[in-house]
Amino acid sequence: MPMDQASFFVLILLVAFILLIYPKKKALAYEAESKKPTIVLAAFGTTVPEALGDLENIVRKVTEAFPDCDIRLSFTSNIIRSVWRKRAQSQPCELNIKYASVLNPLSVLADIQETGAGAVLIQSLHITDGEEYQNLAVLVKALADQQTLQRSLRPFPYLKLGPPALGLGDGHPKYLDRAAVALADLLREAKERSDALVLMGHGNERLSQEVFFKFLGKLREHYQRVFLGTVEAEPLGPKIAQEVANNPPPSGRVIMAPLMVVAGDHARNDMAGPDPDSWRSLLIEKGFEVEARLSGLGSLDAWADIYVESLRVLYQQMKSDYEFAG
Repeated sequence: MPMDQASFFVLILLVAFILLIYPKKKALAYEAESKKPTIVLAAFGTTVPEALGDLENIVRKVTEAFPDCDIRLSFTSNIIRSVWRKRAQSQPCELNIKYASVLNPLSVLADIQETGAGAVLIQSLHITDGEEYQNLAVLVKALADQQTLQRSLRPFPYLKLGPPALGLGDGHPKYLDRAAVALADLLREAKERSDALVLMGHGNERLSQEVFFKFLGKLREHYQRVFLGTVEAEPLGPKIAQEVANNPPPSGRVIMAPLMVVAGDHARNDMAGPDPDSWRSLLIEKGFEVEARLSGLGSLDAWADIYVESLRVLYQQMKSDYEFAG
């Protein structure tokens, strides 16, 4: 039966409508599949406002290196996040409110998942694979292994974790080499002044300290009068002070610096504080002139670049493993 003019007009409108909305539906589906990758920087954190610049320098360097990614900062320490929340409640200034909003890694990931996760890369800002890093690794593995009947409903389509600065296990030479290079200026200064250089790491009495000993060996390839101890495990402050006394620098001076991402409470009190058991006091008691450097490793661009390079490896792996449009 021949089509009348009115029916033909309705058919044309219907076809035009379908052609109009189909590309839009296709585009919406494409956009859902092509969310920007997210980078989560997982640091232990600090309660010392003056030390925040060490972290902010790393955030700045990563943001510059990955302009197509969303960058999120996370604190793994429950105590530190609690301090910032209390400060924001009692003194709601801009700084306190900003850092009170920094979440733990699980909460950050939940927030990302709630808004529709794309690829997520988590970079540990820890120095070694100690307790904080290992807890983070367990969390990431558990979430990454989550399976669903429909692949599209997986909580995280792609989730990977980058290693701490000194690598995993006892310390691979590649990681120790690049960390020693990041400290080259400090080593050179101590050597030119004939000073001793004392570095304070965090350490953990329940885990191996082997990576610190290996790193010390790497540092001593550049300068022999370097000493490395930790706050929570041997070698502690008294032993380090005695080691320096046994091999005194010609200048009679000691430069102290934290082998920590931030120069926080440990650096300002345990290392450089006025108490008689601080490392500074112990060295002064041995007769040395002591200069404490209160800046964390994060303030060094060369150290921040360690995390940037680690993320570049993850990013390239993501491009190979996971199809996304960004």
